[in-house]
Amino acid sequence: MQALYLMALEPVAETTADPHSYGFRKERKTMDAIRQLHTVLNRQHSPEWILEGDIKGCFDHISHEWLQNNIPMDKVMLRKWLKCGFVFNGELFPTEEGTPQGGIISPSLANMTLDGLQKLLAEKYKRKFINYKTFHYKVNLVRYADDFIITARSRELLEKEIKPLVAEFLAERGLTLSEEKTVITHINDGFDFLGFNIRKFKKRLYTSPFKNAQKRFLNNVRTIMKRHKMCKQVSLIRLLNPMITGWGNYYRYGASTNAFHRADNQIFLALKKWALRRHPKKTKTWVADKYWHTIRGRKWQFAVLYKRANGDKCNHMLKRLSDIHYTEYCQIKGSANPFDPEDKQYFEKRETQHMLETLKGRKSLLYLWNKQNRTCRICDKPIDRSIPWNVSETIVNGKIQRHLVHNKCYKRNKKIKQLEV
Repeated sequence: MQALYLMALEPVAETTADPHSYGFRKERKTMDAIRQLHTVLNRQHSPEWILEGDIKGCFDHISHEWLQNNIPMDKVMLRKWLKCGFVFNGELFPTEEGTPQGGIISPSLANMTLDGLQKLLAEKYKRKFINYKTFHYKVNLVRYADDFIITARSRELLEKEIKPLVAEFLAERGLTLSEEKTVITHINDGFDFLGFNIRKFKKRLYTSPFKNAQKRFLNNVRTIMKRHKMCKQVSLIRLLNPMITGWGNYYRYGASTNAFHRADNQIFLALKKWALRRHPKKTKTWVADKYWHTIRGRKWQFAVLYKRANGDKCNHMLKRLSDIHYTEYCQIKGSANPFDPEDKQYFEKRETQHMLETLKGRKSLLYLWNKQNRTCRICDKPIDRSIPWNVSETIVNGKIQRHLVHNKCYKRNKKIKQLEV
């Protein structure tokens, strides 16, 4: 039922949303928020003071009265969802405030609650012309869910005017700022936002992985190794590769080269410890020769070498973070709306850019994708970045024809052909 109401409410939420709100919205990611901060702070005359805002228990304390008065949907159904309560250990607990726990409509309700803050700040702190000169307050807002950043030209402006204004805006909605997490910092000292540390050094802005995020990632890698002390090498590689790829792909849009090299070194040391423990009576040279190999001229590759049925030599290799290079991110337009027919062409162009990035620049595959109208040739369902796909080759009149198909369709079609033979 919530999904049906969400289908009707989401287009309204997107239309009325703040331009620089990025959390829980279609076609928007954390990197859009980071790039917007980079745009705001990386200029010669950019604001230097930052208010790091955090709302205390945002989803748990939104005023029911405010939601019922301001959310454009069936009031009876909304009231039932808000007052339904929750069951814990067989006991029913009523809910007097906050949005439904775990409800798919809750993120949209929270976003609509917080929308309007950017407009409020923009109207109050417009640029002024004083004595034939332009005066900028340099007030900007970037929000991701309940975490937000507000910039200004001075600390006093943030402390005495903007912070009380934000507190008043939230109080109307039953919310309060977290005093522990809401702090004012200078851009030269840096601040942490969405896993990145953003800091200005010698007039240049750097967005690098947050130190705690690096520690958390490495601890997860070490935990995997400790839990699988006696597993096969290939099994360990299959466990670690998705973690390394996922973490690297998230931080590849920032200044992450040093962090990647440092993480690679720590992973190597952990693997060395893992390998030596398995063979306490063998020498270090023997262990190194068994687990590390030279592949395509590159030494010290943690890999498994094997032969296929046809005799071809293959390997299963652990990925390195340092192989993931910096990628320029294309930020979404603040006014773009995925439900607006006028923006359809814009989002198709963005999807093409993202697909080309996924294909690692192979324009021949992008040509096939567009030629097939971005659909699978077997099931006619869309091919995108979320579902694995493959390249199928067929011989027609002595010529090889290639098609993009889903992995499942490719395997199913292959089995049918084998049965026919």
